[in-house]
Amino acid sequence: MNTINYTLINPTTTAKVPPFDGASRIPTLAGATLGIIDDSKRNADVLLEELAEVLVNRYEISSVIWHRKPSASRPADPKEIINLAEKCDAAIIAIGD
Repeated sequence: MNTINYTLINPTTTAKVPPFDGASRIPTLAGATLGIIDDSKRNADVLLEELAEVLVNRYEISSVIWHRKPSASRPADPKEIINLAEKCDAAIIAIGD
């Protein structure tokens, strides 16, 4: 009888997660200008409008600047991102569905 030898290999791996510190936090929302990026998915605008209203009323956001992407599958226009970065103290992006 012939003996067959098998070598078992573990196919799993450990996830490589790059370090991420995130943006620094602003000290207060009062008086801040908020940038909002709508990804154009269904209901993203509804969610973001409600969120903006809460932030303006409860946390005294002074103004909101909106940018709506032409499609959820396309990145935001780099010029618009630069514009938001220059004019806003904080930004929010949300997806719908």
